[in-house]
Amino acid sequence: MFNKFLRFKLLIILTFLIFLACFTHQASAVNDTLIIGVKQSPPFIFTDENGNYTGLCIDIWKKISDSLQQPYLYKEMELQELLGAVRSNELDLSIVPLTVTPERMRQFYFSQPFYISTVSIAINRVEDDKIVTFLTNLFSIEFLKVIILLFVIILVFGILIWIFERKYNHQEFRKGFKGLFDGIWWASVTMTTVGYGDKSPSSFWGRFFSVIWMFTAVIIISSFTATISSTLTVNKIKGSIEKLSDLKHLKVGTIEKSSSAGFLTQNDIDFHTFSTIEAGLDALKSNKLKAFVYDKAILDYYLSKKDYATQLSSVSLSSNKEYFSFAAPETTIIHQINPFLVDIIESENWSQMLKKYGLHED
Repeated sequence: MFNKFLRFKLLIILTFLIFLACFTHQASAVNDTLIIGVKQSPPFIFTDENGNYTGLCIDIWKKISDSLQQPYLYKEMELQELLGAVRSNELDLSIVPLTVTPERMRQFYFSQPFYISTVSIAINRVEDDKIVTFLTNLFSIEFLKVIILLFVIILVFGILIWIFERKYNHQEFRKGFKGLFDGIWWASVTMTTVGYGDKSPSSFWGRFFSVIWMFTAVIIISSFTATISSTLTVNKIKGSIEKLSDLKHLKVGTIEKSSSAGFLTQNDIDFHTFSTIEAGLDALKSNKLKAFVYDKAILDYYLSKKDYATQLSSVSLSSNKEYFSFAAPETTIIHQINPFLVDIIESENWSQMLKKYGLHED
């Protein structure tokens, strides 16, 4: 009887130990699962038609996770929530393309940068007053320089043809100041291909330089036409923004607490904040804003959409570089992923990975 009771107790203890081992193993498996923070940031992170995450950062992480051989779960958050989750250890790693800033470096740890971008300014293509814009640029220094240069070239060839023709063709190319005017008139008529026929070189050297001038004029007139047209239309893409300081006189928007917001603050530029890029671009489209500032790679992705492509465009501030990295609350996982991350961006396939999402190496 005693032996039966002892065996029964041992069986219960053994069952308990097996159950405890299984529970501990499952808990350990859960604890080993990495929680990866993501945020809609196309073309780096976005969802496809099936609701699956895709983008450059997703492709990078898949390659790294294959090397780490550790289970993981995505957790999508908005920017401010995500930054707070990294600070408070709620996330093991954020693969959102975060810009490296001194303030953020004091709060958590960054990986090796994997992409370099710039700040970009989205603007409305439509000018408010086209007549004023045209007249302003018609009398601008840039337009005046083009006209002066064009006249100098005509003057040079007009003088040359007068020098060669004044002795042999003095009826059409007269002596003195009137003769210089005849040469300039001939050069202008020839350049514009009007061809009145009232002036025509008859000497060997006159005709020789006439041929040179005819071919030269074809090239000059096409390039100058393009230059003048560009100057008069004022580069409608740029609008009223030619340098960063121009933003101080405009109503500007950006994403709240983003690196772009920090950039505007550092440059003493007032701005309105939006929770999403679409909200900011919609405000710009409806003329509630005059400019929307954000990262070039992400902004260009949105501007390529049909909702914005016909009305909005961008101007880049290439002097301001932004370095994109992953972020984590601890250095352990950063040390683990950095070697794999460097291998990826130095591989032969890196350019193809960027090209897949419309990105390029700077």
